[in-house]
Amino acid sequence: MKQIAAMFLFLLFLGVCKGQTKTVDYSTTIKEQAGIMGHLLLKKDFNSFCRYTYPSIIDMMGGKQKMVEIMEKGSIAMQSEGTTFVDVTFGDPSKIIAVGNELQFTVPQTIEMKVPNGRLTTQSTLIAISINKGKNWYFVDTSGKDISSMKKVLPNLSGDLKIPKMTQPIFYPDKKRKPNMGCHFNLLVNFMQNL
Repeated sequence: MKQIAAMFLFLLFLGVCKGQTKTVDYSTTIKEQAGIMGHLLLKKDFNSFCRYTYPSIIDMMGGKQKMVEIMEKGSIAMQSEGTTFVDVTFGDPSKIIAVGNELQFTVPQTIEMKVPNGRLTTQSTLIAISINKGKNWYFVDTSGKDISSMKKVLPNLSGDLKIPKMTQPIFYPDKKRKPNMGCHFNLLVNFMQNL
């Protein structure tokens, strides 16, 4: 009887061990792909940038060519105001959430821009989504929207994703005179909402 009980416990132990899923760290892949996406934004290679945009967002914008056109127009408008992207960096991804066949995270993003008379730094949150088990990632800028607002656009998003409130941009003046930053912040928000 003891042998049967021991065998049963051994088989139960094997079943539990076999049923455990391997924990995969996607943070390196996400940061690499987010870095490539950020580099493409800085280079204004909007055509390649689209590879990192969630497909339904591209569809909502009227297709890839229309999205590229919108991004080019936004970039020209920013430049005409004396605003250019200088740097884009990404923080550590949040905890992974599996939703159907998707993996989802949030990733902090910091954007630095050159503006008239100084620099502007803003922090926001991206949602990273993979539909192929973490091999490739798409990114969606939340543009200061909460998860409820984002779920209206992307209903498959997990309600457990944490999106911190977007902070006000920080202006670092080159000179003593401080320009009206509201205009530049609005240009940035409009540009990011069109992504």
